[in-house]
Amino acid sequence: MKRWQAAEFGEVERVLRLEDVPVPTPGPGEALVRVLAASLALPDLMMLRGEYPLVPAPPVTPGQEVVGIVEQATDGFPYAPGTQVVGGALTGGLAEFALVPGWSAMPVMDGLSIEQAVGFVGSFHVAHIGLHHRAGMRAGEVLLVVGGAGRTGSAAIQVGKALGATVIATARTQAKARFCEEQGADLVVDLADPTAAAAIAELTGGRGVDVVYDTVGGDAYTQATTVLARSGARVLIVGFASGTPARPDGQDLLSRDYAVIGTLSSFRDDAERTDTLEALAAMLATGRIDPPVHAVHAFTDVPEAMARRAADASGQTVVTLT
Repeated sequence: MKRWQAAEFGEVERVLRLEDVPVPTPGPGEALVRVLAASLALPDLMMLRGEYPLVPAPPVTPGQEVVGIVEQATDGFPYAPGTQVVGGALTGGLAEFALVPGWSAMPVMDGLSIEQAVGFVGSFHVAHIGLHHRAGMRAGEVLLVVGGAGRTGSAAIQVGKALGATVIATARTQAKARFCEEQGADLVVDLADPTAAAAIAELTGGRGVDVVYDTVGGDAYTQATTVLARSGARVLIVGFASGTPARPDGQDLLSRDYAVIGTLSSFRDDAERTDTLEALAAMLATGRIDPPVHAVHAFTDVPEAMARRAADASGQTVVTLT
């Protein structure tokens, strides 16, 4: 089969090659899936550069999530051959075939195109798990999405609005700010702008934000904690698009009484999985969420697609094999 992979870490144009490799064999609880589409996100670029802790060594095949047809399923995989599923790609999604573990797989939801579905687990599922199950966010609270124009951030804006929150998003450019507004953000700020804190205070009546959904880390995380409501605010650590993980300050946590929560959606908790799938299906059916697709590229154009992704991290980028 054909698979894009890098034998060493580096920039896309230097290290990524289309190779002929053996078709992988599924292990217990896994399926071999014929890939129809794969997602591209910032972590894929970080993988190739050696900046992603979950990929400690090459070879590297980007594409964390796929939509495909189950070709071969082992004991413990929940769906039969012929089923169209979306799930995490253990062997990398930029390939003609990939291995998908049963705990990450689900049928493509009604109302989603293949292009929308391929990033759904890693964005909307993560957002609902984080906001509803981890932070316990309630209708009427104020949510700050740090990095609102990214794939995960834009999903958090939509899910936050669907859960009844007032949503503030951060963005560094006018184009990204417009994109956040299109996703439903009530206010868009640049946290590095000296006027941002005043704008947030005006919107919240001086109280601050109840929940932070941080996809950026680094200085953006630190800036976000300065606009928290006192006593009971929650900060969700979702990613570090800046390249620098968030570094919570224990003294600040103690004195201002807020919680920092790691958010890694795994689908491993059956009750959370069922609740999240039902909630997202209802949101889709009523039009409260509508996954945006920013760009679609052919399988042969993967290096160009990743280069464009590096230049513009807005929304969802998809590679199709159909």
